[in-house]
Amino acid sequence: MIDPYCYPNTRVLRNRFNLQDEEQLKAAEARVASFALFALVDDPLLGSCDEDRFKGTHRAIFQNIYEWAGSYRRDIGTMTKGREAGYEVTYGESQFVPREMARIFSALKAEEYLLGLDLEKFASRLAYFYSEIDAIHPFRDGNSRTLRQFSSDLAFNAGYQLGWETSGRTKQSMDALYLARDLAVTQKNCAPLVAILRQNLAMVPR
Repeated sequence: MIDPYCYPNTRVLRNRFNLQDEEQLKAAEARVASFALFALVDDPLLGSCDEDRFKGTHRAIFQNIYEWAGSYRRDIGTMTKGREAGYEVTYGESQFVPREMARIFSALKAEEYLLGLDLEKFASRLAYFYSEIDAIHPFRDGNSRTLRQFSSDLAFNAGYQLGWETSGRTKQSMDALYLARDLAVTQKNCAPLVAILRQNLAMVPR
Protein backbone atom coordinates (compact mmCIF):
# COMPACT_ATOMS: atom_id res chain seq x y z
CA MET A 1 0.00 0.00 0.00
CA ILE A 2 1.26 3.47 -0.90
CA ASP A 3 1.64 5.60 2.21
CA PRO A 4 0.14 9.03 1.44
CA TYR A 5 2.02 10.52 4.38
CA CYS A 6 5.42 9.82 2.81
CA TYR A 7 7.36 11.25 -0.09
CA PRO A 8 7.03 9.06 -3.21
CA ASN A 9 9.13 5.89 -3.15
CA THR A 10 10.41 6.60 0.37
CA ARG A 11 9.50 5.93 4.00
CA VAL A 12 10.16 9.56 4.88
CA LEU A 13 7.17 11.48 6.19
CA ARG A 14 6.25 14.67 4.36
CA ASN A 15 7.31 17.53 6.61
CA ARG A 16 7.37 21.32 6.79
CA PHE A 17 11.16 21.40 6.36
CA ASN A 18 10.93 19.25 3.23
CA LEU A 19 13.61 16.96 4.62
CA GLN A 20 13.71 13.80 2.55
CA ASP A 21 16.47 12.01 4.40
CA GLU A 22 15.11 9.75 7.15
CA GLU A 23 17.89 10.40 9.65
CA GLN A 24 17.77 14.17 9.14
CA LEU A 25 14.02 14.16 9.67
CA LYS A 26 14.35 12.03 12.78
CA ALA A 27 16.85 14.48 14.27
CA ALA A 28 14.75 17.53 13.35
CA GLU A 29 11.59 15.96 14.70
CA ALA A 30 13.32 15.15 18.00
CA ARG A 31 14.46 18.76 18.39
CA VAL A 32 11.08 20.25 17.48
CA ALA A 33 9.16 17.89 19.73
CA SER A 34 11.52 18.38 22.67
CA PHE A 35 11.21 22.15 22.42
CA ALA A 36 7.41 21.89 22.24
CA LEU A 37 7.27 19.59 25.27
CA PHE A 38 9.37 22.02 27.28
CA ALA A 39 7.03 24.83 26.21
CA LEU A 40 4.06 22.86 27.53
CA VAL A 41 5.61 22.94 31.00
CA ASP A 42 5.33 26.76 31.12
CA ASP A 43 2.20 27.04 29.01
CA PRO A 44 0.18 23.84 29.52
CA LEU A 45 -3.04 22.97 27.77
CA LEU A 46 -6.05 23.45 30.03
CA GLY A 47 -9.46 21.88 30.51
CA SER A 48 -10.76 18.34 30.72
CA CYS A 49 -8.61 15.53 29.36
CA ASP A 50 -11.12 14.72 26.64
CA GLU A 51 -10.59 13.74 23.02
CA ASP A 52 -10.09 17.33 21.87
CA ARG A 53 -7.39 17.73 24.52
CA PHE A 54 -5.70 14.58 23.27
CA LYS A 55 -5.68 15.84 19.68
CA GLY A 56 -4.54 19.23 20.91
CA THR A 57 -1.61 17.61 22.70
CA HIS A 58 -0.39 16.01 19.49
CA ARG A 59 -0.90 19.26 17.63
CA ALA A 60 1.07 21.25 20.20
CA ILE A 61 4.01 18.85 20.01
CA PHE A 62 4.21 18.32 16.25
CA GLN A 63 2.51 21.24 14.49
CA ASN A 64 5.82 22.86 13.58
CA ILE A 65 6.95 19.85 11.61
CA TYR A 66 3.82 18.07 10.26
CA GLU A 67 0.81 19.68 8.63
CA TRP A 68 -1.40 16.83 9.86
CA ALA A 69 -0.50 17.29 13.52
CA GLY A 70 -3.59 16.78 15.66
CA SER A 71 -5.40 14.76 12.97
CA TYR A 72 -5.95 11.02 13.09
CA ARG A 73 -4.29 8.83 10.47
CA ARG A 74 -6.35 7.96 7.39
CA ASP A 75 -6.19 5.64 4.40
CA ILE A 76 -3.18 3.59 5.45
CA GLY A 77 -4.78 0.45 6.90
CA THR A 78 -2.95 -1.14 9.82
CA MET A 79 0.42 -0.02 11.13
CA THR A 80 3.16 -2.49 12.08
CA LYS A 81 6.27 -1.68 14.05
CA GLY A 82 9.25 -3.97 14.59
CA ARG A 83 11.06 -4.16 17.91
CA GLU A 84 14.75 -4.82 18.47
CA ALA A 85 13.78 -7.89 20.50
CA GLY A 86 12.65 -9.51 17.26
CA TYR A 87 8.89 -9.23 17.34
CA GLU A 88 6.34 -6.95 15.69
CA VAL A 89 3.29 -5.10 16.97
CA THR A 90 0.37 -4.42 14.63
CA TYR A 91 -2.01 -1.56 15.39
CA GLY A 92 -5.62 -1.10 14.30
CA GLU A 93 -7.07 -0.24 10.91
CA SER A 94 -7.06 3.48 10.16
CA GLN A 95 -10.73 3.43 9.09
CA PHE A 96 -11.75 2.48 12.63
CA VAL A 97 -9.61 5.06 14.45
CA PRO A 98 -12.30 7.78 14.88
CA ARG A 99 -14.88 5.29 16.11
CA GLU A 100 -12.51 3.59 18.52
CA MET A 101 -11.14 6.85 19.90
CA ALA A 102 -14.69 8.10 20.50
CA ARG A 103 -15.41 4.86 22.36
CA ILE A 104 -12.35 5.18 24.59
CA PHE A 105 -12.96 8.80 25.48
CA SER A 106 -16.63 8.13 26.16
CA ALA A 107 -15.51 5.48 28.65
CA LEU A 108 -12.94 7.83 30.18
CA LYS A 109 -15.61 10.50 30.62
CA ALA A 110 -17.94 7.94 32.21
CA GLU A 111 -15.18 7.24 34.74
CA GLU A 112 -14.97 10.99 35.42
CA TYR A 113 -11.43 11.19 33.99
CA LEU A 114 -10.20 9.00 36.86
CA LEU A 115 -10.86 11.63 39.53
CA GLY A 116 -11.07 10.52 43.13
CA LEU A 117 -9.20 7.22 42.78
CA ASP A 118 -6.56 6.05 45.22
CA LEU A 119 -3.08 5.61 43.79
CA GLU A 120 -3.30 1.87 43.14
CA LYS A 121 -6.66 2.10 41.39
CA PHE A 122 -5.55 5.15 39.43
CA ALA A 123 -2.44 3.35 38.13
CA SER A 124 -4.56 0.38 37.09
CA ARG A 125 -7.17 2.40 35.20
CA LEU A 126 -4.57 4.68 33.62
CA ALA A 127 -2.73 1.60 32.31
CA TYR A 128 -5.97 0.36 30.78
CA PHE A 129 -6.73 3.60 28.93
CA TYR A 130 -3.08 4.03 27.96
CA SER A 131 -3.01 0.55 26.41
CA GLU A 132 -6.33 1.01 24.62
CA ILE A 133 -5.18 4.23 22.95
CA ASP A 134 -1.80 2.70 22.16
CA ALA A 135 -3.52 -0.25 20.46
CA ILE A 136 -5.45 2.17 18.24
CA HIS A 137 -2.27 4.19 17.52
CA PRO A 138 -4.38 7.07 16.21
CA PHE A 139 -1.66 9.24 14.66
CA ARG A 140 0.67 8.47 11.77
CA ASP A 141 3.61 9.35 14.01
CA GLY A 142 4.20 10.73 17.49
CA ASN A 143 1.84 8.45 19.41
CA SER A 144 4.26 7.60 22.23
CA ARG A 145 5.21 11.17 23.08
CA THR A 146 1.60 12.28 22.87
CA LEU A 147 0.45 9.45 25.13
CA ARG A 148 3.10 10.19 27.73
CA GLN A 149 2.29 13.90 27.83
CA PHE A 150 -1.46 13.31 27.87
CA SER A 151 -1.13 10.69 30.61
CA SER A 152 0.89 13.12 32.72
CA ASP A 153 -1.79 15.78 32.22
CA LEU A 154 -4.56 13.32 33.09
CA ALA A 155 -2.67 12.33 36.23
CA PHE A 156 -2.10 15.95 37.26
CA ASN A 157 -5.79 16.77 36.90
CA ALA A 158 -6.53 13.79 39.14
CA GLY A 159 -4.11 14.93 41.83
CA TYR A 160 -1.00 12.96 40.87
CA GLN A 161 2.37 13.64 39.33
CA LEU A 162 3.46 11.27 36.58
CA GLY A 163 7.06 11.70 35.54
CA TRP A 164 8.66 9.65 32.79
CA GLU A 165 12.27 10.53 33.58
CA THR A 166 13.03 7.18 35.23
CA SER A 167 11.66 5.21 32.29
CA GLY A 168 13.71 7.21 29.80
CA ARG A 169 16.94 7.37 31.78
CA THR A 170 18.56 4.30 30.22
CA LYS A 171 17.96 2.12 27.17
CA GLN A 172 17.09 -0.72 29.49
CA SER A 173 14.38 1.26 31.26
CA MET A 174 12.97 2.53 27.95
CA ASP A 175 12.93 -0.99 26.53
CA ALA A 176 11.07 -2.14 29.65
CA LEU A 177 8.41 0.51 29.04
CA TYR A 178 8.02 -0.51 25.38
CA LEU A 179 7.74 -4.18 26.35
CA ALA A 180 5.14 -3.36 29.01
CA ARG A 181 3.12 -1.37 26.48
CA ASP A 182 3.40 -4.12 23.88
CA LEU A 183 2.25 -6.79 26.33
CA ALA A 184 -0.78 -4.66 27.15
CA VAL A 185 -1.57 -4.17 23.46
CA THR A 186 -0.95 -7.69 22.18
CA GLN A 187 -1.90 -9.83 25.18
CA LYS A 188 -4.14 -7.55 27.25
CA ASN A 189 -1.64 -8.01 30.08
CA CYS A 190 -1.45 -4.61 31.76
CA ALA A 191 0.39 -5.76 34.90
CA PRO A 192 3.92 -4.69 33.80
CA LEU A 193 2.58 -1.32 32.62
CA VAL A 194 0.71 -0.82 35.89
CA ALA A 195 3.95 -1.50 37.79
CA ILE A 196 5.89 1.07 35.75
CA LEU A 197 3.17 3.70 36.15
CA ARG A 198 2.99 3.00 39.87
CA GLN A 199 6.74 3.59 40.20
CA ASN A 200 6.46 6.94 38.42
CA LEU A 201 3.34 8.25 40.22
CA ALA A 202 3.26 10.47 43.27
CA MET A 203 0.70 12.67 44.95
CA VAL A 204 0.70 16.31 43.86
CA PRO A 205 1.97 18.41 46.79
CA ARG A 206 -0.77 20.67 48.13
